[in-house]
Amino acid sequence: MDNAQITLYPSNWLYNAGVIGFLKVLEEVKKLEEYKNKIAISFDEEFIEIKLEGLHIQNKNDLENIIFKKWNEITSQKLGISYEGKTGGTQNFYYSNQTEKSIRNRIKLLLQIENIQIENKRRKFWLSCSFCGSISSTTKSKLRMLNQSFGNILLGSERTFPNTYWMLKSKEFVCPKCEFILMCHHIPFVFLKENKTDKIEIFINAPNFRLIWDLNKFTENIIKYKEYEVRKLLGLSLLEWAIKRRALLGAWTMMNIEVIIKKENTIDYFDLPYHITKILLNYEIADLINQIGEEKIFDLILAGKFSELEKANYYVLRTILKLKNNEEISDNDPITKYFDNYNNLYNLQKVSKILPQLYGKIIKSLEKKEV
Repeated sequence: MDNAQITLYPSNWLYNAGVIGFLKVLEEVKKLEEYKNKIAISFDEEFIEIKLEGLHIQNKNDLENIIFKKWNEITSQKLGISYEGKTGGTQNFYYSNQTEKSIRNRIKLLLQIENIQIENKRRKFWLSCSFCGSISSTTKSKLRMLNQSFGNILLGSERTFPNTYWMLKSKEFVCPKCEFILMCHHIPFVFLKENKTDKIEIFINAPNFRLIWDLNKFTENIIKYKEYEVRKLLGLSLLEWAIKRRALLGAWTMMNIEVIIKKENTIDYFDLPYHITKILLNYEIADLINQIGEEKIFDLILAGKFSELEKANYYVLRTILKLKNNEEISDNDPITKYFDNYNNLYNLQKVSKILPQLYGKIIKSLEKKEV
């Protein structure tokens, strides 16, 4: 097959993280001269499409090798481990009991693209994948269920830790196309700078791959420069998305944006209230917040204390009069509760025009009913 196409639809957070991780691997592959024009990735509103062009059998083998190499490099750097040259079990690593051979085989299965038919017809049966929903034929010996081989901090062994699973047994079937994708789910998680020693990582999940890709990219860039708590990181990422994309999202999408927090052997979840998410994703409101550029004002909005914006504007106007009269602003002046840059007359004059607009648009957004 010279040309192939992989179409992926959003599912649960584990699968979505795997897809984003796989895209990051392909990003690295595309940096190579021989592959930059052979791999095309396009985001649709409901799915993502990956086109592989001009790949003959030999090219496919080469692509399998380079995908494994890039996956291994990223994984080694991120987790501090390496699968290269492993011939035995890897139970001490993130993906338990996997070898280079088994990982390469999972890549091969993904690149086959078509519905994979198991040749051995003995005891063959059909199952629906718990992640992508596709129907695959398999046999008992080839059956892949969700277990510790797809992440040992998420799941335990059925034999040694059966209580990990509902009714003591894994019920989630993983089709051949999803096996390697799930093995990429660790890649898009980013460390929180302040907690790197504790290995606290986060991933922003949403019902749309373009949104997931953008929000995690923005988060990765934000924490390069300053440490933030999870709530503010999510808020800043939403704000940046609204400013750069200038697009409107449906209510269902906004209600399903969440942060997956991975710490040691636990997984936790965090999301912002819908009305806060709705406000931050309104690009007109986001632009006004960005123009003000004050972290304390942003904190008020994140906390839902919108009426405080009126108070803030009152103190801005009062401080403008003081500065015009050459009065000194004391460190305990009420303006310091809302602004750090409170001695800059020009800045306060600009803000005094923006704050009423911001408050008005927030109230209007809250009053607007969904269609």
